[in-house]
Amino acid sequence: MSRKRVSRREFLKRSGAGAIAVSAIAPADGFAVNGPAPATPVDRHAIFAALGDTLIPTDPGDPGYSSLEPYKITEEVMKGLAAIKDDDLDAFNKECGAFFEGRAFLQLTETQRAEYLRQIIDGGRFSDKTKLRVLQRVYRQTRTRVFDLFYRNYPENVIPRDQQGEPILKPGDKHQITNPNTKKIRTGWDVAGFKGPMTWEEEEAARTKYWKRGQGD
Repeated sequence: MSRKRVSRREFLKRSGAGAIAVSAIAPADGFAVNGPAPATPVDRHAIFAALGDTLIPTDPGDPGYSSLEPYKITEEVMKGLAAIKDDDLDAFNKECGAFFEGRAFLQLTETQRAEYLRQIIDGGRFSDKTKLRVLQRVYRQTRTRVFDLFYRNYPENVIPRDQQGEPILKPGDKHQITNPNTKKIRTGWDVAGFKGPMTWEEEEAARTKYWKRGQGD
């Protein structure tokens, strides 16, 4: 594992579970006749996508957060982060300029983004503690949502059900096997090495194994 990759993955482990554990949409052409130009909208999708990729990086041969973008993972992440205000997200994007020569979070390299998150976790370099709490809240809520969704096996985290809410089983399946995971997509379960609920064959094999062990074989 390269130094770059360790630095991106390992800082989350070092922060501990209990720790506060730019591209932008172009403004319209022209200028206001009276008063300042309108504020540039916050690109929520871009910021959350960059945060997700920093938290669970993707490298060639090693899938992570961004490898699930074709399945709209960021849109799904955003559904659980509607309470984060645009102003707070904008502050998160811009406050790193004090440490990275005026650049916003969306303009940083992967390594710099990870370093910015370390600084937010540590908090020592921020003199404005009220603003620091805003940044920590954005980081904490996004981290929780990204990890929860990714390691819940998105997008193979939903059991197909009929109109009555009953699981839709494979034809001929009499054993109620409802594991939604497949080998078509490299999901969070696959990355973590979690196989999910056992198949009927695996259950039978396990019962046979432990029955033989109980018989002294």
